[in-house]
Amino acid sequence: MSLFTTIKKSIPNTLTCMSLFCGCFAVVCAMNLLFFYAMCFIFVGAVFDFSDGFAARLLNATSPIGKELDSLADQVTFGVAPGFVVYFWTASNFGGSLLPCIAFLITAFSALRLAKFNVDERQTSSFIGLATPANAIFFSSLIAANTSNDMYGFLKESPWYMVTLVVGFSLLLTSELPMFSFKFKHGGFKGNEDKFILIGFAVLAMLSTLFMENVKVYSVIPVIILFYIVVCLFELLKSKKKA
Repeated sequence: MSLFTTIKKSIPNTLTCMSLFCGCFAVVCAMNLLFFYAMCFIFVGAVFDFSDGFAARLLNATSPIGKELDSLADQVTFGVAPGFVVYFWTASNFGGSLLPCIAFLITAFSALRLAKFNVDERQTSSFIGLATPANAIFFSSLIAANTSNDMYGFLKESPWYMVTLVVGFSLLLTSELPMFSFKFKHGGFKGNEDKFILIGFAVLAMLSTLFMENVKVYSVIPVIILFYIVVCLFELLKSKKKA
């Protein structure tokens, strides 16, 4: 095997390891209550996570080791890291009782979700249940927004708001809800309606922050993800009605 071939085949795994590093840094940031930076590392980890699969297909460098490494990295970046973010936010706002430990439901259900994804042959072009990156981005951006500009201030009124979100989203991770991915089979609107609707809503939501005082763009990401879930639920109901 030539040196060029070796380097080419190592690129996807290198990108996966970069995602893993981002997850580790996010954990450290969460432990130091730096929730904005924890969110940033989870975001960057998601970019690397997308890039490794794209690079593997582009370079024809897929391998069984790469598949296993990807799941292990995802568990750290999108399972352990958001669990730590929620734990330390809850402990800092409501005390270090056992209640903040509910956050690690995210970690446990993310592991179940990833294991299910690896053996579920239905999830080639779409998802069954909420993807772990979307779940991690939801919680990290929710807490970053709450911490930086007190948006979603109701979360600090009672710990049970966060507990409800953690339980609900953990169940979504392993649910049978069909959820579309952003793999476009073509550039036309027909057949991609749900994707274009979500993109349009996301753009409008982000633009709206320009007219809101002290509201950052990332503050609307939880709303966008909730809208994504609603669209998927609507599509499911529509398909059942047709059936």
